[in-house]
Amino acid sequence: MIRTKPFSVKYYRGVMYNQHSHFPSRAEFLTMASVSEYWQSFTPPIFALAPMENVTDTVFRRIVRQCGSPHVFFTEFTRVEQVAAYPRRGLPWRMRFREEEERPLVVQIWGTNPELYHRSAAIIADLGYDGVDINMGCPVLKIRNKGSCSGLIVNPSLAAEIVQATREGARSGGQGIPVSVKTRIGYDRPATEDWIGFLLQQQIDLLTVHGRTAYQESEGPVAYDEIARAVRLRDAVAPRTRILANGDIRSVVDGMRVISLTGADGVMIGRGIFADPFLFSHLNGRARNYNDLSADEKIGLMRRHILLHQDSWAGERNYDVLKRFYKIYLVGFDGAAELRERLNQTADYSSALREIEHFERTGSHAEQRNCTEQARRSGSTVVR
Repeated sequence: MIRTKPFSVKYYRGVMYNQHSHFPSRAEFLTMASVSEYWQSFTPPIFALAPMENVTDTVFRRIVRQCGSPHVFFTEFTRVEQVAAYPRRGLPWRMRFREEEERPLVVQIWGTNPELYHRSAAIIADLGYDGVDINMGCPVLKIRNKGSCSGLIVNPSLAAEIVQATREGARSGGQGIPVSVKTRIGYDRPATEDWIGFLLQQQIDLLTVHGRTAYQESEGPVAYDEIARAVRLRDAVAPRTRILANGDIRSVVDGMRVISLTGADGVMIGRGIFADPFLFSHLNGRARNYNDLSADEKIGLMRRHILLHQDSWAGERNYDVLKRFYKIYLVGFDGAAELRERLNQTADYSSALREIEHFERTGSHAEQRNCTEQARRSGSTVVR
């Protein structure tokens, strides 16, 4: 039996949080704002690329699109204060995108001020994005201790205000855009029935559930059984809300397994993309695996990322952000570790491109390529 009792958390570190004292009756529930049709237009299984800070910017989204696209992209998470300042302070760089290459694209926002959520959602809708997602899951200690993101799990009344304000803002300009939430199964312990059940009462369009608590961050096993519990709650309380499962999903095959385990409508994949930028290519019938690429192809993809980053961000974002990508692309070939090390010593785009050109001319990779080319011309076989 599905419980619909008030959220039970009262204290955290000696502070009494506001309590959501009333769950709507069935009659009240039916008069609330209805779920939009947008997420209903996706045929399950749905595969999404998770929002990741300093990773899923416009550059990486275009690289992933080239390698094999998910069904939907999410931006890096952006503070509502930054979004609400548009156009006076310009468009936040985390929200930049190229019109068609990165569609559909949902903007993820975070903060604690419902008024700024309302204003931000209206701006996001007016600028033509495909949805707005509320971050109620980021477990970073300094953020949750200020009451943002997963800190909202212990402040359900504020969470409800934020969802309502965001929905109103997202629909203020006419048809509007869908509102979704990404969260976890609890704060310091699983509270799926209370917390997820509470969120489902808010009539959100999509709910992404990470199967760990905020305290766990990225450690420990993912509780897929709790995600399955969330799906059962959805079926009973808000059957038109889509649910995506999230947590330690490394491939499309892995994603299908999790969907089968949980009954979710799809999955959101984050760190799994680091092991294989071609991960989502298995969705479109043109499957490739990054490990099967030649050294030239891997280096070529890294070069393209550097050039796109330079074209998109030169002078606006720190060059060092690029260095986290070197260990993604430059693996699995002779001299890869050497090239990574040399690139990690660089300080700008030009020096990085010079290091790549030098490696291509003189590194062990170049010797292997020349040997292969000579063997091809002579018709002999190269033993490696």
